[in-house]
Amino acid sequence: MAGKLARLELDFAPAQRNAPLGWLLLAIGLVAATLAGAQFRSAHAERLARVDDLSTITGRSAPRSAGAAGETVDPRATKAAAMVARDLQIPWAQMLAALESVDNKEVALLAVEPSASRHNIRITAEAKGPDAMLAYVEALRGPSFPEVSLSSHQMENQVPGNPVRFIVQARWRAQ
Repeated sequence: MAGKLARLELDFAPAQRNAPLGWLLLAIGLVAATLAGAQFRSAHAERLARVDDLSTITGRSAPRSAGAAGETVDPRATKAAAMVARDLQIPWAQMLAALESVDNKEVALLAVEPSASRHNIRITAEAKGPDAMLAYVEALRGPSFPEVSLSSHQMENQVPGNPVRFIVQARWRAQ
């Protein structure tokens, strides 16, 4: 070989990695973050005090924090939670049992849409013919469903057997 190759030095870990300037910038950043956090807490406490003062003046209740995170309760979320709680208190099992007690083998229920706030129920069904549809509406009337009305009906000519698809509105009463 004609010549020697020069030695290649690879240093993946330099000796002076952390310069004093870097430590100084880190310390300044930590101090700034601490001061910003303290200022935020102070502003948040002042805001809550003003909301309490305003609620005292107007006579309304002030929104309180929901937990340790300091979140305020959204009135829309409260209303939605109240609606869900009201829906859960309705005895749905009794309503479904009353629907199942109506004996009519010529009618197939396609959809049942209850409205908890109005105690109404919308039933979409299919019957073998108009007579079966009317018999089902009459059979549905009773103590559980005192008001029953046929909202709409339509002959399904494209379906074999020409069934009647209909919608019934009923007022439901718990017993």
